[in-house]
Amino acid sequence: MRRQFGRLGLAVERREAIDGRGLDAQRLVDIGLLAEAALPRIRLPDQEKLYGTDLTPGGLGCALSHMMVWRDIACRCSRGLADETSVFLIVEDDCQFETGFGEHTLRERLRFVPQDWEIIYLAGQDVFGRSADHFVAPGICRLYRGFRGAAAYLMTAAGARAALEACVPLHWQLDTHLNDETLRQGLVPKSDDEPDCTIRPRGYCLW
Repeated sequence: MRRQFGRLGLAVERREAIDGRGLDAQRLVDIGLLAEAALPRIRLPDQEKLYGTDLTPGGLGCALSHMMVWRDIACRCSRGLADETSVFLIVEDDCQFETGFGEHTLRERLRFVPQDWEIIYLAGQDVFGRSADHFVAPGICRLYRGFRGAAAYLMTAAGARAALEACVPLHWQLDTHLNDETLRQGLVPKSDDEPDCTIRPRGYCLW
C-alpha cells in the first residue's frame, strides 16, 4: 500500500486493524456496539452463515476498524483539525488501484457526482445487478441496498457521523448493514414504502 500511495503522490496515515478473533461479542452487546439479535448468528457454524451478510469474528473486527476511522474523522472536525468540506479516502490494506488511477483522474470523475454526497465508493459489487436502475451519470450510480464492498471509499465528516449512527448497534457485515437500510433493525419485514437507495449516508458508486 505504501508503494501505491507513493506512486500516486498521496499522503497516507496507516491504522492498525482490530483483530476480531479476540473480541468478546457479549461485551460489545453490553456496551451497545453490537445488536443482541446478532449474537445467535455470530455463533452459527460458518457453513450455516449467510456468506457476506452474517458477521464473523473477522467481519466484526473489520467493521469496528472502519467505525474507529469514522469516529476519528468526526473528532478531527469537532476539534477544528478538519472541517465539513474535508474529504477523506479510506482504503483497506488489500486494495489494488488500477493502472492509471490517480488524483487527477479521480477529480475528473467526481465532477459528475452530485454535491450532496456523503460517501462515494470507488469499487465494489452490484450483487443485485440493478445499478443501472440508479444511474446518475456515465459511470456513476446512486448507492443502493444491493451494493457490497468497502475496499476504498471517500467520506465527508457528515458521512462519518451518518455512518456511525447507522451502524450502531451493528447487526450484519459492515457493507450489508451500512448500505441496506431495510436490514438495519435486523430481520424484520420490509415495508412497501422503504426506499431502494441508501438515504443516510447519502452515497454514490463509481463504475
